[in-house]
Amino acid sequence: MSKSILSRLCLIGIGALLIAPGSRAAAADAPYYEGKTLRILVSSGTGGGTDTAARLVSRFIGKYIAGNPRVLVQNMPGGAGTIANNYFFSEVKPDGLTILQDSSSGVANFVRGGATVKYDPRKNRTIGGIARSGSLLLIRNDARERLTNRGAKPVVVGDSDGIRSWVAMTVWAAEYLGWNLRWIYGYPGSRELQLAIRQGEIDMWATANVKLVKDLQREGVVQVVLAEDERRREDFSDVPSFIETLGAKKPTGLPWEAFIGWAGSPELDKFLVAPAGTPDHLVNSLREAFAKVMKDPEVDKEGDKFFGDGWKPLAAERVDDLIRLETSVSKEAKDFIRKLRQKYGLPVGEKKP
Repeated sequence: MSKSILSRLCLIGIGALLIAPGSRAAAADAPYYEGKTLRILVSSGTGGGTDTAARLVSRFIGKYIAGNPRVLVQNMPGGAGTIANNYFFSEVKPDGLTILQDSSSGVANFVRGGATVKYDPRKNRTIGGIARSGSLLLIRNDARERLTNRGAKPVVVGDSDGIRSWVAMTVWAAEYLGWNLRWIYGYPGSRELQLAIRQGEIDMWATANVKLVKDLQREGVVQVVLAEDERRREDFSDVPSFIETLGAKKPTGLPWEAFIGWAGSPELDKFLVAPAGTPDHLVNSLREAFAKVMKDPEVDKEGDKFFGDGWKPLAAERVDDLIRLETSVSKEAKDFIRKLRQKYGLPVGEKKP
């Protein structure tokens, strides 16, 4: 090999040694999410409140995370969130690249128990949540007079799985107010349920989607029977709360503990979580980004369209408190819930061994 070629190779080698440390430092300084995709797994089908919350966040959160990852939404419906929760709990890596958009139904399923529940919502790492005003219970105008007439054809309550938190109101109304109800479930999601009540396939349904409620009212299809909230709402001031509707017939003691165990707090609504074991710096990054999304004026405007004026963001700590509260239901209250579900033909989870 000639001296000139050897000299050039030496110079190239020395240059590579000089450049390499800087390149490695630049790579080390690059944001974790740069060039990556953040997947938001949704525990329900498309078109409902859980899906809407996920898609609202997905449009904005990428710009508030260092590295600006691409954001992908994937729906995994089934079992009122059980399928998505089971998959998330057992299969998803704690690398901050997949987070779960869940709802209170996932927590209710855990409380209900059964062999199909393979997850524990208390072990996830919460990012933040959205609390809407409670659900509004709707009834078709042509079914209203049958509601308290036990001799008439029952008012048909429609739901996706028969275990949603608002369904508790109808069960307690049947038990303590004598409402004439029959439950059917199995609808894929909110889109199919709103079509069913429009067509008269079902007579009663509940939703927290204020825009949809007002659309149905304008169409002359439904009236609002009651609100899930603890007191009357400003936007539906003529609608009584559930507690107001119960009045002197509101039960106390174990029956009311059981109701709270099923219905939970309206404040625990939609929330985002990362898997257990996700490193603190990634969780903090996602929490900070979520908080910034919630302060974005465009998000506030879009949220009002779908959720109404009463919606609000929840910090991770508040969501954790609510989950702990709702998962501390006594065995006696769970047994009471099981008995009422059996009585009214609603699904009952298998007892845990």
